[in-house]
Amino acid sequence: RVREAVVSTQSTGKKTIEQLQKGDNSISQEEEMSITGSNARFMIMQKLAMKDKESSVMILKNMVSFEDVDDELENEVREECSKYGSVKKVVVYQEAQSDAEDAEVVVKLFVQFHKTSECEVAVKRLHGRWFGGRAIDASLYDEQKFLRDDLSG
Repeated sequence: RVREAVVSTQSTGKKTIEQLQKGDNSISQEEEMSITGSNARFMIMQKLAMKDKESSVMILKNMVSFEDVDDELENEVREECSKYGSVKKVVVYQEAQSDAEDAEVVVKLFVQFHKTSECEVAVKRLHGRWFGGRAIDASLYDEQKFLRDDLSG
């Protein structure tokens, strides 16, 4: 049986990890927080590490080769990703790996969802999935970079 880790604050008594994960703590409550138990410390560190990583943009690498890019790819990706949430935008980006004429071209697919939670589900479901003989590398992409049209990641 797993014991529930509990954190206490001076102003409100005890809070469970689930309450902390909801993010409904005021700054003063978080400043007064004391953490007990290794599970609570681990959960707090995970929450802090993920705070800056929220994004509604996903990058898909190794899904298709340069030769596989066609006019239908964007719509196919939109349709597949719509299974996980409302897709706002799909960008097919082809990046030459050097200035040489015969340089390898890597295809990166960027999918922007309306909600970060939808994006997170899509990443979990698509990462490692096989498509056309390739294992998809799906991960969150920095939303601010995407909005600045920085697709270098």
